[in-house]
Amino acid sequence: MDASKNVNRYIGKQVNRYASKQAILVYVFTCLLFSACVSSTKPSIKIALVGPFEGRYRDVGIEVIYAMRLAIREANAQGGVGGYTVELMGFDDSGDPDQAMMQAKKVATDSQVVAAVGNWLPSTTQAAAPVYDRVGIPFVAMSSANDLPSSSFRLWNRESTCPSPCITLDEWFITRQLLITNYFIAPAPLPQDSSDPSFADRYKKISQGVEPKFLATLTYDATKIILAAIERDVKANGKPTRLGLAAALAQTNYNGLSGRITFDAKQNWNEGKGWVYKWEEGKLKK
Repeated sequence: MDASKNVNRYIGKQVNRYASKQAILVYVFTCLLFSACVSSTKPSIKIALVGPFEGRYRDVGIEVIYAMRLAIREANAQGGVGGYTVELMGFDDSGDPDQAMMQAKKVATDSQVVAAVGNWLPSTTQAAAPVYDRVGIPFVAMSSANDLPSSSFRLWNRESTCPSPCITLDEWFITRQLLITNYFIAPAPLPQDSSDPSFADRYKKISQGVEPKFLATLTYDATKIILAAIERDVKANGKPTRLGLAAALAQTNYNGLSGRITFDAKQNWNEGKGWVYKWEEGKLKK
């Protein structure tokens, strides 16, 4: 399979020759991803990662794809999950709601995809979530979007307090004006403040210079709870299915980099209260 067809399959559209260096990095990485993650001796299942790998928010997509890749690589290195090898499928929504919906429809056509993670912007998350709901794909929403289907698992802080003046991550996505405020509230801790500071070193061994931040922390946790749910589903039902995985995810009780993760009856993250940082001397500090 040539490079352009490979990217069309795993990211959703080809990076053109004038793309930024970061977008090209995603292009090359994705072309190699299939051979890096797949074992020929076990059946495979897939987790879809949908986010902005190109455009204004491409730094978000680049940060999070390495976090998911790390979690999946570690699981496969330990023999897979429930007897299955796990593949990462990356799809680019470019931070655009129409693209997010289109890519969700592409994800839905692949019967091997048992879960999806996305989309980091409220608008793209709201556009994609109904598609996953209609086809029964468990969707871990990584944005504080409102009015999501009840089937969505919301891995985002719902209750938070922050000294004034304070900016939320959604506001930062829109304005990118972090310097105008003193405080910032993140949905997960920075790696050095997480329960496992060694995560940053493991991440950087595969990231080719990309620094992990709080979105990498949260994405790693999102992937780990899906992997744990797959294990439980296989144990209970003999094989992983979308329906079985959704039921297993609802029973999540996981101690991750971001602390404990459980979901309430509406599939909101019970412990997601947010992490407050102060912008000081050009850095985020607790």
